[in-house]
Amino acid sequence: MSFPFLSFFSISIIAVFLPGCSARIQVLPEPVVEQTVLRSGPVCPGSWFCSQGRPGSLNFKGILNNKTGEKPLFIEYYMSSFEESFPIGISIKLDQTWHNLRKTSTDFGDTVRVVSIVPPELTDKVLNAKEIQFSFSSRDNTTTVHLSSSNSDQLKSLLKDLKEKLDSQAKLTITNH
Repeated sequence: MSFPFLSFFSISIIAVFLPGCSARIQVLPEPVVEQTVLRSGPVCPGSWFCSQGRPGSLNFKGILNNKTGEKPLFIEYYMSSFEESFPIGISIKLDQTWHNLRKTSTDFGDTVRVVSIVPPELTDKVLNAKEIQFSFSSRDNTTTVHLSSSNSDQLKSLLKDLKEKLDSQAKLTITNH
């Protein structure tokens, strides 16, 4: 009568007591650090409770691309996954002028995150705007939110802080020893 599990069991015991037999050095290449991501805190227009990723929240994201040295800025808008149909894009009105922002990605999950790039020339306009409105469009409708003066000031402060931190980030030097 043969017991195949006994042969496996005896081989396993031998491998435990003879560590030199199966102990091979594994070489795992380290990932190259291609980018550094910074995120601002959130702004939640019209809401008392605000947290990162909450439906209706906005925040800025900055990326240091370590290969090219580029430092693009993005705005992220979160909404409930049941709130809207397919997202089309984000627009921002600064004083009397609307600016359509190019959508770079949409992430679907418990919340939907729409990410749009903020062109460098628009950053100063946001920081100097007296009045800010935010608009989100889907295939079905467009929702426009007028930011209160405190929300506008908070948004400007978050953008200014993020931009300063992003500008102070230096390209990483990766050395092999």
